Amino acid sequence: MRCEDKMYEVERQKLLEITLQMLKHDLVIGSSGNASLRVGDHVLITPSSVRYDTMVVDDIVVLDLEEKIIEGHRTPSIESPTHLAIYKQRTDAKAIVHSHSVYATAFALLDRALPPIIDEVVPKLGGDVRLARYGMPGTDELAENVVEALEERSGVFMKNHGALCIGMDLDDAIHLTILLERTCKTYLLALQAGKPTVLPDDAVDVGRSLWEFKRMSRLNQ
Repeated sequence: MRCEDKMYEVERQKLLEITLQMLKHDLVIGSSGNASLRVGDHVLITPSSVRYDTMVVDDIVVLDLEEKIIEGHRTPSIESPTHLAIYKQRTDAKAIVHSHSVYATAFALLDRALPPIIDEVVPKLGGDVRLARYGMPGTDELAENVVEALEERSGVFMKNHGALCIGMDLDDAIHLTILLERTCKTYLLALQAGKPTVLPDDAVDVGRSLWEFKRMSRLNQ
């Protein structure tokens, strides 16, 4: 089958563009991390062990929700079980970006959540960003731990691993990933200078309401 005859050509191209943004913003290096897009009952996902700077549209793999390869000659990302578990559990998730960025990964080494410290974070990520319990990469255990910690949130830390954000589309998912990385950097810098303050409870409540409104809007699309 020729490349132009393959499924989801436009969506594959968009996913490839997002991986280049991941590189540009130092969210990954080499072939680390991964990204995916849900299209109906199919999931387009980046391949395993292919550098983003050499990846082409034809390398993107199409899976069904049971991890069966529908189309593609590459091995799908080792984290496919986590992506699929999220899509099954969270119908508001249309795209996922999993990063190995410096500051978010540094936070993933700390045994605590990122508190709600900046106004824009709560409406975008849902509140504090929790730490998922450790699981070996590619395992169902990791998938279950991530889904659990991601409940009522759009971002999560993966213990001793990295971070993951879900979005209404790929642009939203990459934006949230960049926002999370920037917030982690800001918080870690603030910790070096003193004791950072958190948002007042009423501000968190308003932000949570805005996040929930956005989530419901996704479900109705």
